[in-house]
Amino acid sequence: MWRPSLLALAAAVGCLAMPADITLYPRATINSGTSFNQGSIGNMTWQASGVLESGCTISGSTLTTISNCYHMFLTDDPTKQLDTNHLDSPRQRDEFHFPQVSAGTSFSYSWKQYLYASTGTGSTWFHIMQAFGVVENNPLVTLDAESGTLRIKDYVRGTGGTSCGSAACPTTNLANYHGTTATHHISGKFGPSGSLSYKITNEAGATILSYSVTGDMGAGGGYVKFGLYRLTFDGMTTANAAVGDWATL
Repeated sequence: MWRPSLLALAAAVGCLAMPADITLYPRATINSGTSFNQGSIGNMTWQASGVLESGCTISGSTLTTISNCYHMFLTDDPTKQLDTNHLDSPRQRDEFHFPQVSAGTSFSYSWKQYLYASTGTGSTWFHIMQAFGVVENNPLVTLDAESGTLRIKDYVRGTGGTSCGSAACPTTNLANYHGTTATHHISGKFGPSGSLSYKITNEAGATILSYSVTGDMGAGGGYVKFGLYRLTFDGMTTANAAVGDWATL
């Protein structure tokens, strides 16, 4: 059955066009981007201040790479689509997270993300993944997109900078992540005697970035988040992503 694309519909009503590197079809709205909301889908929790929709189709070879797919969109206006829990430090959020696990309990997950090439970065934090400590109420290890670089940040062995303890944190050019369906695998345990093993691969199965540590992973339990979560700034771009196919391994 023929279906008009949203690009055609947008042109017909004079709306802003979506980025040229994608083709979008009608989706079901979970959050419209007019307020901050949260809810659950299966055993997953979502939190969104931006647009969150079920269903997404991306042109090219990625059309079939995310079966259970969700579209995320954040505006380029730094004063809008804000997480109202943090208005003292304006930020936008579209994230899913796995259930909380206790300290010492093993976890192993996977998910996919396609980050549109139209998504730019600045010098402020932009979390793509968070291993989040409940006691700390803060991230322990994150994957960030900053200044054209995809980087690991370790807030336990470092301070969220370039150091991950005795070694430099892994980084790669963001171009290696843009425009490909990346598969994320993460496993480990939260707590003082914890561990983390994290690897991101592209559609060909090649490793984009990886990080592995043992020892301190917070004072208690935690959970893993993924999506788009960024501090706002003047001159930022829109942020567009497709995520899905999460699994507990």
